[in-house]
Amino acid sequence: MKQHYYESLSAYILGKIKAHENLTMPQLLEYAQHDLPCESQDMKSWYVLQVKLDLEARDLIRTTKLPYDNRAYFLKITRKGKKQTLVAV
Repeated sequence: MKQHYYESLSAYILGKIKAHENLTMPQLLEYAQHDLPCESQDMKSWYVLQVKLDLEARDLIRTTKLPYDNRAYFLKITRKGKKQTLVAV
């Protein structure tokens, strides 16, 4: 993945999680399918997933299990992620 595409996906994901408090991964993928340009819908989902995993590894976002369903989870932005979004703006 090219650096500029990674950076724009990172900013997009952080922005969506910050804007939507109880965002789930399927919701994020649905937003991405409509909002982001890409040749292939399948590749778009794959790219979003890979960047999401990297943001978790860098402690910019975290996952929190839903209280009523242990198989699903919310995406939450961390303090470090909030600082990152302020720098990007």
